[in-house]
Amino acid sequence: MEVTDVVLVIAQWLHTLAAAFWVGGGLVYLLVIRPAARGEALRQAQGERTGQTLADEFRGLVDIAVIAMVVTGVVLAFDRLTSQHAGAGYAAVLGVKLALTLWMFWLAGVIRRRRPRPASQPAPPPPPRTGWRQLMDSANQVVAIGVVVFLLSTLMQALFERALQ
Repeated sequence: MEVTDVVLVIAQWLHTLAAAFWVGGGLVYLLVIRPAARGEALRQAQGERTGQTLADEFRGLVDIAVIAMVVTGVVLAFDRLTSQHAGAGYAAVLGVKLALTLWMFWLAGVIRRRRPRPASQPAPPPPPRTGWRQLMDSANQVVAIGVVVFLLSTLMQALFERALQ
């Protein structure tokens, strides 16, 4: 195994690990952290800030995962697109994956800009959204798009492996 092969295996591993953290972490955020942060107003009388602390820690880890995904994604895309085995189908799926990923990152930026900054007396959380408004929530969209991007990654792998045969 050459050095280039080792670098590509490590890049693939880091890319998959970061993507799994992004999507899996997004699910944990939606199902655990966000509800805890919403209930924080009730716990503030007891001096607890668990939900916001978790959200702040999660945000730092997501930043690391995004950087890892972008760097390794560029390396992997360059390697595959310069290969004789990547056909038009692979390039088309990569284009859709890139477009969805950029949309996902944009939505995540929107969420971050809307998030209130810590203050001495934070405002009570807004009432939970239900129905269609909850489904269209930016955080829900980020996770849903992340799941689709993960699927597209699997499809790209299958296309590339089939071309190797």
